[in-house]
Amino acid sequence: MLRARDVESAHRALMAAGQPAEILQDGTIEIKNPSAIERPDDINCLLVQAGTPPTQLMVEEEELEQYFLRLVGMGGGLQNE
Repeated sequence: MLRARDVESAHRALMAAGQPAEILQDGTIEIKNPSAIERPDDINCLLVQAGTPPTQLMVEEEELEQYFLRLVGMGGGLQNE
């Protein structure tokens, strides 16, 4: 997850560099490319060189249970009835 002052410019720079990214409703950008997760410093450099440095850059790894629930279409979790 990352934030930038100019979200649209940051998004364009990421896409142009082959980093699939999505602007979320809260104005953050989510990148799901494994290389970005493994090398966030490369993402930082890319954005700085593009003139749109990140104001926040966080690596969030999904837990196995969350991954499984997302795969089976139960992203909200199980409900107890």
